[in-house]
Amino acid sequence: MRRKIKSVFIVLSIAIVIIAGASIFLLQKMRSTFNDQNVIDELLTYNVVPKTEFVSFGNYSIHTKHIGDLSLPKVLFIHGSPGYWFDFKKVFADAELREQFCLISFDRPGYGKTSVPAMKSLSNQARVAAKILEHYAQKDEKIIVLGHSFGGAVLEQLLIDYPDKIKHAIYVAPCLSPEYQEAKWYNILAAGGIPQRILPHELKNSNKEMMDLSGCLMKNESHISAIDVPTTYIQGKKDILVPFRTLDYYQKYHSNINSILLDDLDHFVPWSRPDLIIETIQNVNQQTK
Repeated sequence: MRRKIKSVFIVLSIAIVIIAGASIFLLQKMRSTFNDQNVIDELLTYNVVPKTEFVSFGNYSIHTKHIGDLSLPKVLFIHGSPGYWFDFKKVFADAELREQFCLISFDRPGYGKTSVPAMKSLSNQARVAAKILEHYAQKDEKIIVLGHSFGGAVLEQLLIDYPDKIKHAIYVAPCLSPEYQEAKWYNILAAGGIPQRILPHELKNSNKEMMDLSGCLMKNESHISAIDVPTTYIQGKKDILVPFRTLDYYQKYHSNINSILLDDLDHFVPWSRPDLIIETIQNVNQQTK
C-alpha cells in the first residue's frame, strides 16, 4: 500500500513539474512576443494609437486603453484567463471598425498593469467592468460589450447585475456552463503548495479564477432567463477548451439569442477570426440603433 501511495506521489510530482515547466515556457514566450510595448509598436504600424487611462477602483486602479473618438458608439472588450487588453489587437487594427466605433479594452484584475488583485467572484469581476462602463459612457449611453472565454462569464454577470449599461452583449467562445467549467485535475494540482511557489503570477491568478468559476456560474442559472439585453453568441465546433455544447446549455435558459455556430472555428477567435468579431460588432450595432 505504501509503495502504491509513493508511486502515485511520484507520478503526480512529475506531472506538476511538467505542467509547470510547460506553462512557464509558454507564458514567457507570450510575454516576450506580446508584451504591452511590443503590441503598441505593432499597432502604430496600422496608425492605431491606443490612449491610456487608469480608472480608480477603491484603493486600486484599472489599466484601460481606448482607441478612436470617444463620441462614437463604444465597444468594451473583456479578455479571457489569463489575458491582457491587447488580446484583441487584430480587431483594433481594422481601419473601418475604428472609423465607426471607439474601442475600449482593459487588463482584468490580476493581469497586466491593473493593480486590482485577482478576484475569484464573478460579481466582483463585473463590478470592475461596470466601473469602466461608467467611466467611459456619456449620459445614459449604453455600450456594446464583448467577452471572450472567461471574459464571457464576466459578461454574463454584467448582464445580470448591470443590464442598463449594456446595448448589446457578444459572447465569443464563452465559459458559461457550470458542468463544463468545473475545476480540472490540473487546476487542483496547481492550487497546491509547490506550483504556487513556482508558477508565474498570471497563471496563479488564472487558476484562482478557474477554481471558483463553476460555483459562480451555478448561482447565475436562476437569473439567466431574466436577461433581456440583445445577445449574440459565437461558438466553434473545433473549440478544445470550451465545449461547443455550452451553447445548448445556455439556450435552455436564454433562448432569445442570435447564435453563430461554425464547424471550423476554434477557441482563439480574436486571433484566428478577427474578421468574424468585426463583422458581428458592425451587424449588432445596426440591429440596436
